[in-house]
Formats: sequence, C-alpha cells, structure tokens
Amino acid sequence: MSVAYENGIAPIVTACGPGNLHHLSYNSNNGQPNYVGKQPVPADTDVVLGFSLAFLGYGFYWDGTCPACWHMAGSSEILPVGTSWTNATLVPWGSTEIVLGGNVQAQANSAVVHDNLVTVYFTH
Repeated sequence: MSVAYENGIAPIVTACGPGNLHHLSYNSNNGQPNYVGKQPVPADTDVVLGFSLAFLGYGFYWDGTCPACWHMAGSSEILPVGTSWTNATLVPWGSTEIVLGGNVQAQANSAVVHDNLVTVYFTH
C-alpha cells in the first residue's frame, strides 16, 4: 500500500447517501487542538478526504442509510468504513498501516467541533 498523504495519496470514501461523513484530525505536531466535524453527503458519491500537515492522526466514520467503503488512492483494496468513534477507520499521516475498528472517542470528545468545515472533495 502507498504511504498515506504523500504524492497525492489520500483516502477516498464511496458513500451510498444520504448520510454524514465524520472526520477527526488529532495528534497535532504544533500544539493545535484536535478538530472534529461532520460533512453531510446528500447522495451516492465518492469523497476524497483532505488533510493538514499539522496533524499526524486522522480518523473517519460514516453514518448513513447504506454502508460506505473506502480505498486509498491508487489501491484496488476496498474496505468498509467505520461506524462510530469507537469503531473508526484511522489513517496515520505518512504510514502504510491503516487501522480498522480504532477507538478515538477520547480524541473526538476533546476536539473543537468544525461541522461543515471538513476539507473533503466530492468527485461526483
């Protein structure tokens, strides 16, 4: 698997909407607080998750009418998206290791809420 967030490699979520994509940026390398937010997804779409070089940890999950799956750009491996902060998909910056079913509830609880301010790119 490619290294996450380098050379344009980012997670792509395929969502069967409607629903909400929840995203967490945590473990800042410059003293920033954690940030958590949800982005409504109105219909079936692919979403590329954005990132910031100021954080080393990223997590996401989906709550929607149908399940969602995800893959890393450039990879053919497709995996289910987590369904809560206690069962989240975690993508550490610069890592080839992806954590499925990770628990980041404590990080989400202490995060600054940025609903509708999550950096995502809708592809269709």
